[in-house]
Amino acid sequence: MKKLLLILTLFFLSVPSYSYSAEITDEAQALYQAHQKSVYQIQVIDLATGKKTTIGSGFQFSDQGHIATNYHVVSNIIHWPERFRLEYVRHDGEIGELDVLHIDVIHDLAIVHSKDSYEFFLGFADSNLEKGTRIFSMGNPYDLGMTIIEGTYNGLMENSLYRKILFSGSINSGMSGGPSINRDGKVIGINVSTAGNQVSFLVPVEYLKESYQYIVQREGQAPSDWYKVIDEQLNANQTQYIDKLLASDWEVMPVGELTVPGEILNVFKCWGNSTDIEDKVFDYAYISCSSDDNLFISDSLITGKIIYKYNWVTSLKMWPIRYYNLYSSYFAYPHAYDNAGEEDVTNFQCHSDFVNIDGTSWKVVYCVREYKKYENLYDINLSIASVSEKDKGLLAELVVLGINQQRANLFATKFLKTIQWQK
Repeated sequence: MKKLLLILTLFFLSVPSYSYSAEITDEAQALYQAHQKSVYQIQVIDLATGKKTTIGSGFQFSDQGHIATNYHVVSNIIHWPERFRLEYVRHDGEIGELDVLHIDVIHDLAIVHSKDSYEFFLGFADSNLEKGTRIFSMGNPYDLGMTIIEGTYNGLMENSLYRKILFSGSINSGMSGGPSINRDGKVIGINVSTAGNQVSFLVPVEYLKESYQYIVQREGQAPSDWYKVIDEQLNANQTQYIDKLLASDWEVMPVGELTVPGEILNVFKCWGNSTDIEDKVFDYAYISCSSDDNLFISDSLITGKIIYKYNWVTSLKMWPIRYYNLYSSYFAYPHAYDNAGEEDVTNFQCHSDFVNIDGTSWKVVYCVREYKKYENLYDINLSIASVSEKDKGLLAELVVLGINQQRANLFATKFLKTIQWQK
């Protein structure tokens, strides 16, 4: 035993000693220490209780106290300024008040302002990086304290109505609005959302640059009517993407004995299912298509989404009256889409009729409801059912959220004209 101890002692004595200096060699640690003073927690405070009702993150990007965050973090201030106030919390625990200067609901951005003079801020880089580039996200997850997350830049989302960066890293609740920076400590994107499992999304920094230019042009003055700002942004956005959809050649796909609109642009994804039951009395196929994107306006209003669904039902061993009841049960109604509250939209107004599509008779129900706070914007629900055959048929539903009436009519008309029986 003594001999073994001697050997071990001699071994450890013979290992070269390495002296570690006080210098930071870990990249994430170095970036965190260099830039944590520019990153804030953003708090929405309920005036009645004095307690936090929403938390997010933000970062100062100018020497004049301009701080970037997400629109959804500050949305309560926009809609109910009499009920809430906005605050920041710095790395040293200092708390101060914030004012909202600009919002971009399409890209989920907001610029807020602190009157307190503070010298630390982050600069901007370009969001166009090589896939696989190492980047770093900062924020305050779950109110646990400021953190830095190391992850990978994986390019812009190719199949998205609204440009976002795909970030392979764990952005968690409370980090919304924080910066994602490159190895030089420059901002390339703003944390916005996550799908879990290391799948997160960033807003490209170019949209923040555009918002800041808007503030510069207004000489730092906030708009007097936030609803007007949101209205203009929503109308401009739906004009742009609906016109793009109307001008494109739509892909079609088979459903039962018909061809119907499929993934009409690469921003749409379709999913399907069918029956697989022994000794079944009817055959059934279901396809649902939608855009992945939507626009958050408030806790009660989500818009900017398109959904369309198909049900193909064929009787195998059913009496006609039983098949009719089954077929009718699949007919959709607009109350199935709970994207808005009573304070946001009117009740649906519906019109039903029978129309001719590709030489056969169809029942059509067209429902529209108006946005109360945003002029010329509507939700539409188009439900159709083929009625020419007694033992088979297609039921389809189209939902468009946040569209003006002219484009709604054009979109619904093109949708119907694309449906054809297979020859």
